[in-house]
Amino acid sequence: MPWFFYIASVVAFAVRATASISYEAVRYPDSLGYDTVNFFTRTDRPWPIPFVFSLAGSDSARIVVQVILGMSAWIFLASVLSSLTRYGRTAFALTLVLGLSPQVIRYDVAMLSESLSITFAVTAVAATLYRLRTKSMLSAVIWGTALTMSALSRPTHLIVVAVCLLPSFITFVRSRGRKVTLTMVALLTLFMAGIVSLRTTSHVSLLNMYTVVSSRVLSDENRFSWFVERGMPNIPNMRSATGYDYAGDLPPDVAAVVQLPVDQQPPQLMRVGGVELATWLKDNGWRTLAQYLITHPTDALSHASQLLEPTLNPPNGDFLPLKNGPMIPWTVFLNWQLWTLVSCAALIAGLVQRQARSMALLIAGFLFATWSIYFVTVHTSGIEHVRHATTVSTMIRVLGLVSLVALLPEKRTTASLDEHGGERSQ
Repeated sequence: MPWFFYIASVVAFAVRATASISYEAVRYPDSLGYDTVNFFTRTDRPWPIPFVFSLAGSDSARIVVQVILGMSAWIFLASVLSSLTRYGRTAFALTLVLGLSPQVIRYDVAMLSESLSITFAVTAVAATLYRLRTKSMLSAVIWGTALTMSALSRPTHLIVVAVCLLPSFITFVRSRGRKVTLTMVALLTLFMAGIVSLRTTSHVSLLNMYTVVSSRVLSDENRFSWFVERGMPNIPNMRSATGYDYAGDLPPDVAAVVQLPVDQQPPQLMRVGGVELATWLKDNGWRTLAQYLITHPTDALSHASQLLEPTLNPPNGDFLPLKNGPMIPWTVFLNWQLWTLVSCAALIAGLVQRQARSMALLIAGFLFATWSIYFVTVHTSGIEHVRHATTVSTMIRVLGLVSLVALLPEKRTTASLDEHGGERSQ
């Protein structure tokens, strides 16, 4: 379908470009963190997105780059999905329409992480499917690059690497430590690189810890008592410190501990809690929060479920006002419940078919990673949940479409290698 491929791709590029390229870039205090790229030293943001921004230079060029990379990712995914079904044109068109949803493309004008984070995640899914169908050095390089950029673009995305490691780890255990694959070594290396990245942005994670304590712990008597019993300082007036200060209001001794990102407004809790609270949260905050979530699963699941509708089905873009050009209707994105139902139905259909079982397990792994990221995201950030869950919201739709195309029963054409290493149809 060369003619359809080219026409649909050009139209998709034009629609996305019209919505963003001629409009002014929007900056926020968080945007400064993406202006400098550092790989192994202290930085406000993990390196993949600042790296791309540094190559683009100006904000106007960054909008163009986000449009080009974003649409290229969706065309890549559309091409892969169209090869999995006899209804190639339909799969190609549906994928591009989903990729042109306002919930996806409106972030192209924002100097934040959302646009590229979605792009990297979509590329990683497409590259994985492509790698499984095309065993070549090129597909391996594309998959490794896409996975690296996606996994390191946000701290929570490191979960993807852990899920990818599971099959290799199971094989390693079954072989009693004798079988170590190159893929396993590469994934372990990537996971360690992710740990290093977490350490370089530890001051930003401490800021997130403050927002979690302010929004979730101080507001509830039971949670507050539980944290205090495990060592959190009970500073006078800290429970009423739920607002924000100006950066200049932060005492120098506290600022030396928290190392606030440039131009970031500090929560009042930083000033009121002082050095004692800052030191405790830095040393014990995340570990104590993890203990609470593990020992209070009902409360943890309740909090996550309460945020499902506003984060995964945002009614409009008021939560982050952006000025875009004409876009297709907001409702094209559909709701997450429908896409999840599609994924579950397709998974059941795939699991009962022997030839589709491996694909079903792969997509189940995708879904597990996606929902794990959602759960961790809503518990490690006390504010802006809608924006932080944007990539998860998009991936739920993407995986619903992937499940529908790849797993529903139909006549397939598969390929295997002959004795000379070439492909032959079966």
